[in-house]
This record gives sequence, C-alpha cells and structure tokens, in this order.
Amino acid sequence: MPRFYFHLTSKDSRISDERGKELNSLNDAHDHAQRLVEKIWLYTCHEDTEEWNVTVSNDDFDALLIVPIPFTYLFSERRKIGTENGDLQLRDDEKRTPDLAVPPERPLVRQRQ
Repeated sequence: MPRFYFHLTSKDSRISDERGKELNSLNDAHDHAQRLVEKIWLYTCHEDTEEWNVTVSNDDFDALLIVPIPFTYLFSERRKIGTENGDLQLRDDEKRTPDLAVPPERPLVRQRQ
C-alpha cells in the first residue's frame, strides 16, 4: 500500500508531514486532502489563508497533487447584513452550508453569549 504525505505549503512557508498515511490510491489521497482542508477551515479564519495548499507527495518527495485551501472563495459571499439582539444575521440564500464548508453539526453563525 503506498504512503502519501500531506504538506501544508504557501509561497513562503512549508509545514512538512513527516509520518504520512498509507492509502490505497491517489483518489483516496485526494479525499484525505479534502478532509484536511475542511478541518483546517474549521479552526482557521485568517485573511492570508488563500495562499496555502495541501501538497500531496509520495515517498520520493514527488508532488502528486496540490489541493488549494479556498478560504477566500468560501467567505466571498458572506456579508454581515445586520444584527438582531447582537447576533450576526445571514440572508436567507446564505443559510445553507457550502459544499466544502462546515459539517451540519457545526453552525455557520455563533451566538454571542
């Protein structure tokens, strides 16, 4: 079974995956990279994150896939349209979860406490 490595890369930085993960195919590696992007999205909200990618490589350090982290795309249509009782409100057409975004169990908008 091949081992794939999932490095976080930008034009100026690299966070290397030293352990990797054994997966059946490159398709499985792509799926795993997409799940990493989703997890990163849940915990990161920096403006410069669109510069980051998940680079998938093999044991020979050959880059096989580059999966972008599309933060700017995901937030491009999210706009604050007002507050009610201090809570951020979304337009009706923005209340569905984007394809690569938040799993259903995690809300898009958090209530202030």
